[in-house]
Parts: sequence; C-alpha cells; structure tokens
Amino acid sequence: MMREAWTDERLDDLSKQMGHGFAEVKAEIKSTRGELKDEIASTRAELKEEISSTRAELKGEISSTKAELKGEIASTKAELKEEISSTRVELKSEIAAINSRFDKLTYTLIAALIGLLATHYLG
Repeated sequence: MMREAWTDERLDDLSKQMGHGFAEVKAEIKSTRGELKDEIASTRAELKEEISSTRAELKGEISSTKAELKGEIASTKAELKEEISSTRVELKSEIAAINSRFDKLTYTLIAALIGLLATHYLG
C-alpha cells in the first residue's frame, strides 16, 4: 500500500477532527465534574442528616440514662436512709441494754460496798 501525502486539506481535516475530539473530551470532563459535584453535595447532605439524626438519638439516650441514674440514686438514697435509721434504732436499743446492765452492776457494787462497810464497821 502506498501512503497518501499529507496535504493542507488533510491536515486541516485532521485538525478539525482533533478539535472536535478535544471538545468532546472537555465536555465529558465538564459533565463528569458536574456529576461529581452533585454526588459530593448529595453525600454531604446525607452525612449531615445522618449526623444530625445520630446526635438527636444520642441526646435522647443520654437524657434517658440520666433519668434512670437519677431514679436509681434516689432509690439507693432512700434504701440507705432506711438502713441507717434501722441501724440507729438497733444501736439505741443495744446501748440502752448495756446502760441497764451497767446500772444494775453499779447498784450491785454499791450494795456490796455498803454491805462490806456495814460488816466492817458494825461487825
């Protein structure tokens, strides 16, 4: 096969074809950029919405947990107060019993001392 010579017309045609090809590539790049921009904007909006939703859920969970903890703390305080009160009553009773024993022991010792003194001085 013999090759045709490059004429000015052929070079002009090639230049036009390449110009059209580059224009198509530029248009495709521009279109792709637009699509990417739209996709990124959409993804950002979705992420923003998801983050907002997650924040709201977390706030609700934190609020709920705080309320539960407050209830548990109040319940524990009430139980502790009751236990302390009960222990105080028991301790008062034990102390009263010990005081009664000491009183009896004191009376017994005084009676023994009086008896001993009476025996010693009267006897």
